[in-house]
Amino acid sequence: MPRTASLLLSALFALPAVQAVAQTQQPAQAPAPAPVTGAAGRSGLTGLTDVVATVTSGGQTASITKGEVITFLSHYPAPKPEDREAVYRETLESLINTKLLTQFLIRQKIVVPPEKIDAEIERLKQQLKADNQDLPTALRQNNISMESIREEYENRIRWAQYLEAKATDAALRKFVAENRDLFNGTQVRASHIMLKADPDASEADKEKIRQKLVAIKKEIDDKKLTFAQAANKYSEDPANEGGAGGDLDYFSLTTGLIEEFTNVAFKMRKGAISDPVETPYGYHLIMVTDRKEGKQIDFDQNKAVILQAFGADLQKNVVTAERKTAKIDIKPIPRDLFPAAETVPPAETPKAAAPAPKAAAPAKP
Repeated sequence: MPRTASLLLSALFALPAVQAVAQTQQPAQAPAPAPVTGAAGRSGLTGLTDVVATVTSGGQTASITKGEVITFLSHYPAPKPEDREAVYRETLESLINTKLLTQFLIRQKIVVPPEKIDAEIERLKQQLKADNQDLPTALRQNNISMESIREEYENRIRWAQYLEAKATDAALRKFVAENRDLFNGTQVRASHIMLKADPDASEADKEKIRQKLVAIKKEIDDKKLTFAQAANKYSEDPANEGGAGGDLDYFSLTTGLIEEFTNVAFKMRKGAISDPVETPYGYHLIMVTDRKEGKQIDFDQNKAVILQAFGADLQKNVVTAERKTAKIDIKPIPRDLFPAAETVPPAETPKAAAPAPKAAAPAKP
């Protein structure tokens, strides 16, 4: 299968409209295609239509197949064996978000003219033709139907129409006013002390970790240790192993740090220390050490950027609301989802969701 056609089609089907909910406020971005063979090029794969998850919302039920998961993962280097379960779950979370958004949009009864879908398919054909390829062959070799192509474009157009209706100038100006730090380039410098906690740990176990941080904070408040000394003594963030005192340097709301962390840091005054903050990596004490205020942006000149961020926030809010009532069933990871261990080249673990820190705690990109 020529690589260009494979990437075009996998990009169309593997990219969710929404990435994981609890992430940065950055617009959902397509992961950069990586030169990794997907489902179409792996021999011995069976059961591509096997259902690995179901999503029910608003009276609609959608399935996620093993083939969809493999196509999504084809954008990334193969994960290490010990990370495969986590990557599988993250991939499903992204695909589930997409299904929930699609189900929501269908209920809005937004009409998509067939000619708009035809125009998008024609554009795809021209992209393939420019590389001496054709759509029927690309679909056949990637095990994708024309019906699926049309459904995917219909979903994307439906979202664009929904966003257009919501993104009035008044709504966009209000969004900018409520998210000044996001747009004006404000930077915060912070340090943190992190204690690891499994997201699936019991509430009792989590409370023990939280109380340990409360005790550490008291040591700092009582002047027994400085924050940096406490970070070097207690923090379980691997990035602090060199004795950095928990310093994360300057970051902005578009840097890519996890949202639970930045939401707290950007609301703190300089020199303040937070109460324990929970993130997917554990619990943190955060101390803001500096803040650089940004400059107000020109609304008209930056309207495209504002619209993109508004759309990402709107998607996140829709999916968050949908998840509250949705019924989601996830099956165990298929045994042959990833290539055999001996064929996996050394590579960093991919993240199926929006960019997140590689360390066990928020870290600079």
